[in-house]
Amino acid sequence: MKYLIILLALTPMLGMGILFLYGMGIEWFDELVMWGENVFSYTLPVVKNKLYFLSKIAGIAALWLLIFAFWVQPLRTYIRFDLVEFKKLLGGFAVGYAALHLLFFIAAHDFSLSYIGKLFFTHLFLTVGLGALLVLSIASQVKSWYKFLYIGIVLVIIHLLLGYRTLETTHIIAISLLSLGLALRLIKR
Repeated sequence: MKYLIILLALTPMLGMGILFLYGMGIEWFDELVMWGENVFSYTLPVVKNKLYFLSKIAGIAALWLLIFAFWVQPLRTYIRFDLVEFKKLLGGFAVGYAALHLLFFIAAHDFSLSYIGKLFFTHLFLTVGLGALLVLSIASQVKSWYKFLYIGIVLVIIHLLLGYRTLETTHIIAISLLSLGLALRLIKR
């Protein structure tokens, strides 16, 4: 089961690698991707800013892995489905993808730290997202700070709510799952 989780968690990384390398002038790779597009009747998206798009993919992967990691305990408590031994693995992948989300976002803006700093002061959702990343990455490592993970989850929800002008169905589902998981954890205590 551990290897299946690792394989599934690394799948977005494989997709990001393919998207990043496609069109970079590696002829054999581009031909292989075009062959795959023909065989599977799928077309890779054409985007203006590839790094910003990769940031969005990493953010989505981080979000869903965080949801899976956060739901391990309620699943164990309420329906006796025990995946507790994989909770740290899923959480580690979630934090890793969240860090990639931030790194690709900074790279999409040409690593201009002055411009990024202005963005973090003018756009609250960026500051909240950075706070969520810091809280989730630090609190999971210090056992006595484990309750701070709930604050991290709330910050992720706020980051999602503030980051989009209109919420898509997937965002609403993700926010609902995080909120319900948080409620189920707090009710059981």
